[in-house]
Amino acid sequence: MLDRLYAAQLGELSDLIEARFNEGRGATDLSDIARAATHGAIDTLVVDIDRKIPGYVDEASGAITFDDVDDAHNYGVVDEIARRALLSGARVLAVRADDVPGGGPASAITRFAV
Repeated sequence: MLDRLYAAQLGELSDLIEARFNEGRGATDLSDIARAATHGAIDTLVVDIDRKIPGYVDEASGAITFDDVDDAHNYGVVDEIARRALLSGARVLAVRADDVPGGGPASAITRFAV
């Protein structure tokens, strides 16, 4: 029963993200999402709970530098984006890969057009 409820909620959220994307307030590109999270612009963030993308998110600009090695310097980019979004009061949902709107590692609704 809960699976059906969650599926319905994710479907509604996916539709909302698509609508916001058309208004300039939705993002599926990881670089755009990282910049928005860095500047406190994320309202709702959906991330793939299992996706690990090593790299670094610049503290000031939010620019991503991707890497092949996962170490203390090249932490999980998606995890860092989620951390920054949470710190700014965003709603963050960690879901299975198939449930992320847009099919990437993350998608977001921003508080304003970015």
